[in-house]
Amino acid sequence: MLAGCQIFPANHIFNTRIDGLPVDPNSAAYLQTISTGTRYLHMDLGQTEDMTSASYWGIPYNLVAGSKTPWQRVNYAGGWPDESDCAATDHSVVSPCTNTSAPLMPIPTAPLVEGGISGDQSNYGDHHLLVLDTDSCRLWENYHAYTDPSSGWDVLSTAEFDMHSTALRPAGWTSTDAAGFPVMPLLMKADEASTGQINHALRFTIQSSKIRNTYIWPARHLTSNGDGSTSKPPMGQLFRLKASYVIPASFPTQARAILTAMKQYGMYIADGGSDMYVQGDPNTNWGSDTISAVQTVPHTAFEAVDITAITNRPGFDPNSAAVPPMAGAFAITPTVAGSASNLTLSATITAASADASKSGQLYVAALLPSTGQIYSLTSTGWQAVSGLSLLPYASVTLGTHTISIANQLNVSGLTGLQVYAGYGLNLSDMLSGAKYAELYGL
Repeated sequence: MLAGCQIFPANHIFNTRIDGLPVDPNSAAYLQTISTGTRYLHMDLGQTEDMTSASYWGIPYNLVAGSKTPWQRVNYAGGWPDESDCAATDHSVVSPCTNTSAPLMPIPTAPLVEGGISGDQSNYGDHHLLVLDTDSCRLWENYHAYTDPSSGWDVLSTAEFDMHSTALRPAGWTSTDAAGFPVMPLLMKADEASTGQINHALRFTIQSSKIRNTYIWPARHLTSNGDGSTSKPPMGQLFRLKASYVIPASFPTQARAILTAMKQYGMYIADGGSDMYVQGDPNTNWGSDTISAVQTVPHTAFEAVDITAITNRPGFDPNSAAVPPMAGAFAITPTVAGSASNLTLSATITAASADASKSGQLYVAALLPSTGQIYSLTSTGWQAVSGLSLLPYASVTLGTHTISIANQLNVSGLTGLQVYAGYGLNLSDMLSGAKYAELYGL
């Protein structure tokens, strides 16, 4: 959750734990390709937020209300407008941007830009300019963004991502990343790491020449600097920190959160760059002890993940980042629209094959950690309950059911809110069988 926007649905691959997936059979070869010696993690970020500083490292992002921020003209100085998204004058999405003569992007008057604001394109850099519109929960990303002397910004590519959607970019399209990924959702963020919990995947780079000239789901685009050697990982390859690596208890909170995320959610090759560089935001809240601790971890502590364990599941869609449930397993899928000030939320609950057609109950619960109070959604509305004595929403014949939970509801003041849905033959069956999932968190 960021500024009232859930960053992709819960079943998006970037929000899915992958620590139970098998090791890729080419894992050892991939690690040898990265380095025949020892290459340590490098936190590709800085501890200053001053864009004029020589130590301004990392990729920043901007949080804006699209209804109140300027929508500025972007000019494609070459680049890939035919693989880009932008906005029309009414701020609707245009894709590709060759379909409009006046492409726009929401860009504040004084935005945060990777490498700082500049009009000098001879000082070449990625110069990502990332903007999350908190009104619509749409992410707008610009690559190689430099101010234009006449007006607006010069860019090489732009991309839009709906934070409510699992849709991937068209096959073969770049984004502002060589893999066709969004940048912002995969960044290490100091404020998030400081909570001690990162519940999403991260992004990293290796040299382009070490990346096979193909891509693997969920990536959509490749780099051609490598070759077809199967000893080289494809673009978008997922790696994780091995379960055997023990995270020292002495490591600071931020470091433990980062390394735990690398175990549970992994990190994806997102672009060509320096080996084992993991990107994050420039932030004064990054601890020096965090950087030192994370950078003691060698690349040999990682392993490549075999993503076919997901892509071979029934119901898999290669054009979607949604992770289908394992055959016969239950599935709880949220549908989220709007921001926290205008939330529409529903849940589709599909019982496991072993439970289908039996009599059971559906449950929806909300937790406010600040008070410890739990509420149950019933057919007549929300009711406070004591502990886990949840009340059913409905008694049903188990199968597939959709529950409307919120309709344009303002929950922006409920910091820490967690909403869950589940089912069971009864309450005890749901709790003991862990037949529930978190739908939404604020």
